[in-house]
Amino acid sequence: MRRVLLTAPIHQDAVELLRGVAEVVVSDKPLRSEDELMNVVKDFDAVISMGVEPFTKRVLENSSRLLIVARHGVGYDNIDVDAATRLGIWVTITPVEELFDAVADHAIALLLCITRKICTADSFVRLGKWFEKPFDKQLFIGIGLRGKTLGIVGLGRIGARIAERAKGFGLKVIYYDIERKIELEKRLGVEFSQFDYLLKNSDFIVVSVPLTEKTRGLIGERELYMMKQNAILINISRGAVVDHKALVKALKSGRLAGAALDVFHVEPIPPTDEIVKLPNTVLTPHIAWLTEESRRAMAMRAAENVIKVLNGEEPLDAINPTVKEFARNKRVKGV
Repeated sequence: MRRVLLTAPIHQDAVELLRGVAEVVVSDKPLRSEDELMNVVKDFDAVISMGVEPFTKRVLENSSRLLIVARHGVGYDNIDVDAATRLGIWVTITPVEELFDAVADHAIALLLCITRKICTADSFVRLGKWFEKPFDKQLFIGIGLRGKTLGIVGLGRIGARIAERAKGFGLKVIYYDIERKIELEKRLGVEFSQFDYLLKNSDFIVVSVPLTEKTRGLIGERELYMMKQNAILINISRGAVVDHKALVKALKSGRLAGAALDVFHVEPIPPTDEIVKLPNTVLTPHIAWLTEESRRAMAMRAAENVIKVLNGEEPLDAINPTVKEFARNKRVKGV
């Protein structure tokens, strides 16, 4: 019988769907090291990955049964796609509308939380400080959004939704992308700008790009020091897109007013990390995608991709379509 590994629990509807065609096993712990992953995956035909597992060349080469690594998400920087392709292993993602909406909503939530000091105020009330005299309202003076400029780095499916929401708050929206989006400019009323111009002229900057070799470290010390001193950086893409040490330095020195982050260079971020102690930050544990709607939609899409491959069909959302011939040979050999 075919076997499917879930590296973490997913929506039960998707689990039931998978059980119609295979034995489903849920890992009882995070598989964060090559050795751990290699020892487990070799016994499975398919894996649904939550994105923290290192599917390196070494791991994939030791997984002769494996036909598909289905990402529960849209990022796949944890997978050596070239190695997977040569080995006849499909790699898929879950580009569902519910996911893009969830992440865009979270980006705006982070913006509001840091500009209106929501987390600071919440702690103030819970710790009983509201009853202290005198009550210093200076602590909670926020920043209005109307008339300010939001710069979006990466106007993809998530970036475009962030722009839609931002326009409703009266923000001027500019964007930078490696590819100019003329139709989106017209539909959303946003303006294209060069990268450096965006950094220098935005009050708030949202990073919304995939992690690639070109975007790794895209926001470094040079870029941070080009930003307005009262600017706020929001990252809902991948932690490695922003140079963590440079960001901490800019926040500590007051060169950057604040940062709201859902992703980090190391996840989970240790409580001893300097950024955790900084008061001019809002930090969430990589949950931008996590709504009931997106969780179900992503799980169902990942399950559908797995089922198609197990049935000898092409999946819906392959990021390595050239794997076809390799995968066909793999099935013929009965591997």
